Amino acid sequence: MATIVAVEAEGGAVLAGDRLRVEDGTVRSRDEDHVFDFGEVGAAAVGESGVVEEFRSQLESEIRSYETEQGESMRIGRLATVASNLAREGVEAVVAGREDDGEARVRGIDASGSIVTDDRIALGSGAEFALGVLDGGDVARLDDAEELAREAIVSAADRDAGTGETIDVYRLESSSETL
Repeated sequence: MATIVAVEAEGGAVLAGDRLRVEDGTVRSRDEDHVFDFGEVGAAAVGESGVVEEFRSQLESEIRSYETEQGESMRIGRLATVASNLAREGVEAVVAGREDDGEARVRGIDASGSIVTDDRIALGSGAEFALGVLDGGDVARLDDAEELAREAIVSAADRDAGTGETIDVYRLESSSETL
């Protein structure tokens, strides 16, 4: 399946995920995108390959449409709601965006479509291993959050056959200006 994580820190937020795709116990790809950079917002998703790609495509379309119509980037609350509405059975996701005050935040979308508001989230096949690392780590700065997210994925890869060692990261810095 793969593993994705999200971490909030002073000054920003980080999403990370591996690139492995395993289906029916067989490695289908070692180069599958699970982390998506949409500019001022980001997302990561795990699940069956075609369903994740459909989720990514629809989310990107919704984000671009919103930005065109509103003339601004989508805020985290709306982004999480849109992602929750688009998530199909078998898709879990994390998203990163900013609040109205410019603070970068993360949200998780679990398999039931519920929105999780923790500041450290792990989903996917290696989630329990990744969450153990996330819960035990200190995060003082955005660089610390990225390092912790990478460590969480590496730990999951060491213990979970569905998590790979190649890691993609999306970083979103908080803005000091009110948006």
